[in-house]
Amino acid sequence: MKQWLETEVKVRFEEVDPWQIVWYGNYLSYFEVGRTALLEKFQLLADDITDLGFRTPVVDLKTRFKTPARFNDRLLVWASVRVPETASLIFDFEIHRPSDRALIARGETTQVLLDLDGKMIYRFSGPLKDRVERMVAYCNP
Repeated sequence: MKQWLETEVKVRFEEVDPWQIVWYGNYLSYFEVGRTALLEKFQLLADDITDLGFRTPVVDLKTRFKTPARFNDRLLVWASVRVPETASLIFDFEIHRPSDRALIARGETTQVLLDLDGKMIYRFSGPLKDRVERMVAYCNP
């Protein structure tokens, strides 16, 4: 069973459209809050990865909207990562509203591994491999 890291966000006024519903692009920001919390737990933030000699750009994004979130809603962002087949990271996300147990959205992002010159890397190695393996083990016990 997948393990999720949970992060709370509250819908701010500037995140909603004229109908008081969260504008669709803001769900990606909520995913990023969850992804950042998970990466930070394993010292894999962008600066950490750059210090190790790599970059990890997002190359794919999928989102499925289930129920709208509204101004002032308290939301829980769940983030997890899949077991990688190559030097890529596929993150899964779910956003829930605990007040009524609604599933708000699901999504995923895929990041690939590049060296600092932009060359594709196909296998994790060294300290980066160790950190990624710890994160993957946490999410996939």
